[in-house]
Amino acid sequence: MRDAVITLDLKIPTVAGVCEEFVQHGSTMAGVLGHPKMELLILPYPLEGRSDEDLAQIAEQYYPKLLQQLGAKTA
Repeated sequence: MRDAVITLDLKIPTVAGVCEEFVQHGSTMAGVLGHPKMELLILPYPLEGRSDEDLAQIAEQYYPKLLQQLGAKTA
């Protein structure tokens, strides 16, 4: 969260990725660090121990949502 806060403070569009197990903690930390409305990309839990293929599939599934949250224009 600290890295995300640093980039937000630099006025860089930012989304913090957090696993569903840690959404409350991430939201709380964002608020404590001065960004209570920080965008969060909620990822499945756990990511640790997953195969490269599973991680690639998750990345492909969540990438469009990340772009949307960042406000990116896509074709």
